Amino acid sequence: MEKTTTKAAPKTSSGLVANPLQNRWAALRSHKRIISRVKLLVEWEDGPAQQRANAVTVDVSHSGCMAVVGADLHLHQRVRLIQPETGRKAEAQVVWRGHEAWDAGFELDKPDASFWGLKL
Repeated sequence: MEKTTTKAAPKTSSGLVANPLQNRWAALRSHKRIISRVKLLVEWEDGPAQQRANAVTVDVSHSGCMAVVGADLHLHQRVRLIQPETGRKAEAQVVWRGHEAWDAGFELDKPDASFWGLKL
């Protein structure tokens, strides 16, 4: 009888089994991400009117973030991210939309790790 062995899937630093697709995306990212909850306001122009919605980040990086946003933003939409606590602002673009209307990924026009007020 032939004995078969299987390789264990690689684990993440948290001890969870890493998904090959997650590993692939992590390798493609330009900057390291950290999980962090940062409250934001997302502001954009809608014709002559200025719109604003509350948001909170899921993770942040030097070049942007993934966030839960209280508005239906469109892919490639130009926005301004505002940190209400500090008043800091950053111009950004929606570069990813999740299956749910409130999930969005933002890329900062001028990557700045200090925008988040965290050590990345």
